[in-house]
Amino acid sequence: MKMATEAFANYSLAGKTAVVTGAAGGIGSAITERLGALGATVVLADAVDRVTDAAREWADKGLKARGIKFDVTDSKAVENAAARLNEEFGAIDILVANAGIAYESTTKDHSDEDWDRVMKINLNGVFYCVRSFGKRMVERQRGAIVAISSIAGVKAVRPELHSGYDVSKAAVAHLCRVVGVEWAPFNVRVNAVGPGYTETEMLKKVGMAQPEVMKVWLDDIPTKRLLQPSEIAATIGFLVSDAASGITGQLVMTDHGYSAA
Repeated sequence: MKMATEAFANYSLAGKTAVVTGAAGGIGSAITERLGALGATVVLADAVDRVTDAAREWADKGLKARGIKFDVTDSKAVENAAARLNEEFGAIDILVANAGIAYESTTKDHSDEDWDRVMKINLNGVFYCVRSFGKRMVERQRGAIVAISSIAGVKAVRPELHSGYDVSKAAVAHLCRVVGVEWAPFNVRVNAVGPGYTETEMLKKVGMAQPEVMKVWLDDIPTKRLLQPSEIAATIGFLVSDAASGITGQLVMTDHGYSAA
């Protein structure tokens, strides 16, 4: 029984503080719920005003949560938030860089503006957060970071087309490999998670508007069903816990076998 108790304790996040970007909805909301349920104090970060309301709702449900608004594409805002939150909480132990955008465009019609926007949010924003929160973890020689990549970062998905999005997510995965190895001597683990097609409100709208697209997705997924946000959150909850102490610099696909098929 003692061994079982110790094993379960490795998954606990009690006493730790986590920052989740893009936390106001979708997968970010599921991540907040998972980390909070595992005992962490969760700081919900987003660029939208509703992030404070979302944090209040989680607090009303019994989670230790608070909201903060900042734009991940603004490196100074990210640095200021990292400094302020580390001072307020004593330490930020966990970062989940979840903020991102998706869109569709053929490569021949891809505008400069869309390319710049997706890179600023999906790649630059992740880098700024990893750098600002991570360097403080390096100084303390402890911490765990997870960034959100995608199946589109490892495989040419179809029938939707969004080369800029795909490249940004591939870059996020490699950023985590590089930084995961760089910071391994300092006991700071950095990993990426690659979600498959996940049943968020945005994806459901696409599927409802284009049932032929949804059919292709489901035909290509070995389990023949979309993932739930809670399944992505479960992977992240594991990766930021002490149970995953031997894992760094990895891209962990959570995609019902899509990328392997």
